[in-house]
Amino acid sequence: MREGAGALREDAIPADIKRARELIDDDPAASMTLAELAELCGLSHFRFLRAFSKATGLTPHAYLMQRRIHEARRLIAAGTSLAEAAFASGFSDQSHMTRLFVRNFGVSPGAYAAATG
Repeated sequence: MREGAGALREDAIPADIKRARELIDDDPAASMTLAELAELCGLSHFRFLRAFSKATGLTPHAYLMQRRIHEARRLIAAGTSLAEAAFASGFSDQSHMTRLFVRNFGVSPGAYAAATG
């Protein structure tokens, strides 16, 4: 059974792309560039971008933002203040986190905090 049109089985994902994805997963708040991730994989920017997108269904930046917003949601549910959750998740400011939070979850971080707290 296929999970999605562009999805690959986990064992079909190249090891270098897995390593880049794990780097993002381990610390989504870390500042990392496309060039750094591509160099880690030993690929050009363009080849890395295509390979990562094929393996995950998302560009590296979209994947990073997804991981950050899920980390922010986890922190907010744990009672962390919105400003601290934004900072700890790697967002440049609280408004950036709020825009992505609403886009992804359909509710503001403040409303989410009130509902979970």
